[in-house]
Amino acid sequence: MRISHVITKGDVGGAQTNVVELASAQVRAGDDVVVTAGSDGPALERAAAAGARVELVPEVVAAREGGGSLRSAYGALAARLGDIAPDVVHGHSSHAGLLARAASRRLGLPSVYTAHGWPFQPGAPWRQRVSSYAGETVGAWLGDVVICLTESEARAARWVVPSSRMRIVPNGIADVSADELRPSGRSADGPVRLVMVARFAPPKQQAALLQALADVADVAWELTFVGEGPGRTACEQIAAARFGDGRVSFAGHRDDVPALLARHDVAVLWSGYEGMPMALLEGMRAGLCCLANDLPGVRVLFGTDHDLEPAGVIADADGLPELVRRWADDRDDLDRWGQRARQRYLDAFTADAMAAAVRQAYDDAIARRPLIGRRRGPGGGTSAR
Repeated sequence: MRISHVITKGDVGGAQTNVVELASAQVRAGDDVVVTAGSDGPALERAAAAGARVELVPEVVAAREGGGSLRSAYGALAARLGDIAPDVVHGHSSHAGLLARAASRRLGLPSVYTAHGWPFQPGAPWRQRVSSYAGETVGAWLGDVVICLTESEARAARWVVPSSRMRIVPNGIADVSADELRPSGRSADGPVRLVMVARFAPPKQQAALLQALADVADVAWELTFVGEGPGRTACEQIAAARFGDGRVSFAGHRDDVPALLARHDVAVLWSGYEGMPMALLEGMRAGLCCLANDLPGVRVLFGTDHDLEPAGVIADADGLPELVRRWADDRDDLDRWGQRARQRYLDAFTADAMAAAVRQAYDDAIARRPLIGRRRGPGGGTSAR
């Protein structure tokens, strides 16, 4: 099968990680995979290294950032997809997802869209909620199948996406090597080592995490932030003012995240809203104790929405200091949480399981299109494959 993934940017983020993991699994299965983005970045480099073809359509990013029009982006993407002639187009992120579905509709191509967390969720700014609600409603009718990451995400979109077009497919990631797993008993002494991998931009809340940790400054812990973004400078200023001992470090963008995670004890995610946070899933895979504030996607990852032993710890700002204090005194507890998190990943969130479910969504989308075996060119005519 020839598959065309479309995403706004090729940089670092949960949606980009999902694209790379899915494209990699599809290449391993023998599919012809093309990843198209409006800008280059680490995600495209990883996709190319996995064997996918990568292409740029700069108009996609220009339209989002005010340097071009939606019309020009739509035309450029339609022309590119017409040349690729995929069996199915898979859009990711709201902006690229809408353009991909519109272009696919013009070309008569089956399309699938993954919602990596709805932008109209209650935690988002109201202007964003209104505009995204309208855009996602239009997109749902333009495309064939919409993938949500969780049941709660599907419920949130019940007035946006027709139920006949909705599918639920959790995130999944490929396993890591043995030396990228946290060794049991690794933190028998020394500080409790926390790590948060996330972009310094909404909905992530690195500054709020620092504020909560200030209440437990007397305990031996260290925190590493991994990622870049416009909020980094403000967080560095907070860290310098509240923690002058250097226990908070900023690692920036890293290409060795799995190995870096294995050197820590607790994977933390503090955020305003999430679909299904990929950073926490990477922490679970590494065998780290995982900690996050209470969000629907977090509950699904940790198994607290089901009759399962939870695989991670949900806390609020008031409960976080006591957890860190407890783990500083009981390192065996960290090991127990890490082992449960690792098993939960193996049971429910592997890349192969995700790819198999996505393939069924592709089959459903293709079945909705009568013009199988023919493609409309950018000018509106049709041509045999």
